[in-house]
Amino acid sequence: MANDEHIALVRRGTKAINAFAEQHDDVSLDLRDVDLHGSDLRGAQLKNAKLRGADLSECDLRDAALNSSDMRQVNLRDADLRNANLHRAVLTGADLRGVKLSPLGTGNMRMCISPQTFDGVKWERDELERVLQMINLNPDYEVRYEIVPRST
Repeated sequence: MANDEHIALVRRGTKAINAFAEQHDDVSLDLRDVDLHGSDLRGAQLKNAKLRGADLSECDLRDAALNSSDMRQVNLRDADLRNANLHRAVLTGADLRGVKLSPLGTGNMRMCISPQTFDGVKWERDELERVLQMINLNPDYEVRYEIVPRST
């Protein structure tokens, strides 16, 4: 269950979050299952945050530090994650449909890619194609793929 003090802190905005993070670098914000739909969290220091099951749809998370955060089953639908740090964040089962991402490898955008990271993640076709095109930047090999709906 989420920590009520942490919820109140996040509702006060990025300045409050970052001041807290600077003074309490050993504390992971517990925001599990919290509805933060549409919040402006641009530049927020949410490193190691417990966000499992949270609603971050339509949030502005540009430049946010989400590295090592537990983001399993998070609703990030239509969120803006450009230039966010997702290094070692766990996105298993997250809804990433409509999410805005910076091209991987630019700015602060970092993401570890592993089967566990994306297990059950929901992508829109266009976003999935964009990720696969980045893989095709390799000068020695070409990845050929076809994206088709799964048969149920």
